[in-house]
Amino acid sequence: MKKERIEYLIKKYAGNTITSAEEAELMQFIGHKDNDLNEIRALMEETWDDGTEPLVLDNQAADRIFEQVVKSDQPSRMRWLRPWMGWAAAFILLCFGTTFFYPKYSGQQNTANRFPLVNAIARSEHKKIILPDGSTVILNNNSTLEYPEKFTGPTRTVTLKGEGYFDILHNPASPFIVQSGKLKTTVLGTAFNIKALNGNDEIIVTVTRGRVSVADEHKVLGILEPNEQMVFHTGDKKPDLVKVQAKEIVQWQQNDLFFENITMEEAAAVLSQRFNTRITFLNDQGKNCRFTATFLKGESLDEIIKVITSFNDAEYKTLPGEIIISGKNCNN
Repeated sequence: MKKERIEYLIKKYAGNTITSAEEAELMQFIGHKDNDLNEIRALMEETWDDGTEPLVLDNQAADRIFEQVVKSDQPSRMRWLRPWMGWAAAFILLCFGTTFFYPKYSGQQNTANRFPLVNAIARSEHKKIILPDGSTVILNNNSTLEYPEKFTGPTRTVTLKGEGYFDILHNPASPFIVQSGKLKTTVLGTAFNIKALNGNDEIIVTVTRGRVSVADEHKVLGILEPNEQMVFHTGDKKPDLVKVQAKEIVQWQQNDLFFENITMEEAAAVLSQRFNTRITFLNDQGKNCRFTATFLKGESLDEIIKVITSFNDAEYKTLPGEIIISGKNCNN
């Protein structure tokens, strides 16, 4: 397919003026196994970097496109879409979601999320947040995350001020969007870090797993994969894409331990993996006792075991390479 034809189809799709025959032609091109993902991505980015005014859709038009790409239940269409629909829809959302798929950026929450907003604030210590969809966010000190009590509509949209590490559950039907300053980071299911500190002239996005799309108010700036980082300079509004060791960037939160309503047995499994030490129970008593505790200062295994066994007056014995817990039945 000629480049001019692809660009024509992309813009018609964005404007919701594409015919069913043209849409089928575009989808078949995107989903063809012989077409290179990077070439398609470059072409899409080039299409929206040609100096023309970016298309902006209202909520109703965006919903119609979303239904067409992701939620179509027309049997005839599903038959030819099914083998690769998930991949194609995901790719379209990543490339276009922050340019024309959603309402024009206004610095506010997506109006589709009509539930009350929650403001989670991490002041002097890290804070773990479990979002309504089960995704998790760890906030760094002096950071804030705003999110609705329940995600509704076609997207899961949150607003970050400061730094946060996101681990997002996969849901192709509801892309996850982080608004941070002038940037929107769009994902389907992945893990990444965003640093957007007040007064800083840079917004930094780092991917540890999966793939994210980063855009400003007008267009997609780049699509990041694991160990890639985008540094967006807020002054001249120019992005730099660099290779990094992502695990070093997110090291600030990797020593944190958040035990939230967890059983002793579940906690022992986590600690065994973290400290490479076998942890067993002398008997079944106390295994199912639940507790909540947070460890943010790099505590040793012995310090942690001492705290969690105190919740139900359990005892423990340390042997070379092994810890044995003698549990007691819970009081509740």
